[in-house]
Amino acid sequence: MQKPPFDEVVKNYIRLVYFFAKKSLYQQEDVDDIVQETFLKAMNNYKQFTFKSEDELKSWLLTICRHLIADQMRSKKKTISIEQNNIELFDNSDVEDMMNAEITHEKDIESVKKELVKLKAEEQEIIRLRIVEEMEFKEIAVALDTKEAAVKMRFYRAIIKLKEALV
Repeated sequence: MQKPPFDEVVKNYIRLVYFFAKKSLYQQEDVDDIVQETFLKAMNNYKQFTFKSEDELKSWLLTICRHLIADQMRSKKKTISIEQNNIELFDNSDVEDMMNAEITHEKDIESVKKELVKLKAEEQEIIRLRIVEEMEFKEIAVALDTKEAAVKMRFYRAIIKLKEALV
């Protein structure tokens, strides 16, 4: 894959990075700062970064963003809350298939959201990356700096927890 000019990278991925940051941060100004910092850091390292696919580029950007969010949270002594904005998980039929449930009523959606918040922040993040961001397990593993098998295990355990809580 030929490396696109950096301005194309910004144009193609700014929405992804923005929504990724928005799911983890409380304040709009923090989201804007993190997005800006992500692309500044990426721009400074873009020449040295090599990738074979768009997925690797996307994972790299999200990894930078995730590290910046974690640094900011540590500095502000906040805990990461993945479920602070209304994540519309159920626009994606993949969720319904995995949970073997037809979630069509507002009451059902609210029940799942309520249970989702009870999961560990790491489990919430993996579910969000897999379902909302539609990332592959290997991409999530790169973004979270862990092994693909560990991501799969945590994802399926979290889905099982959700299913058990909803039954």
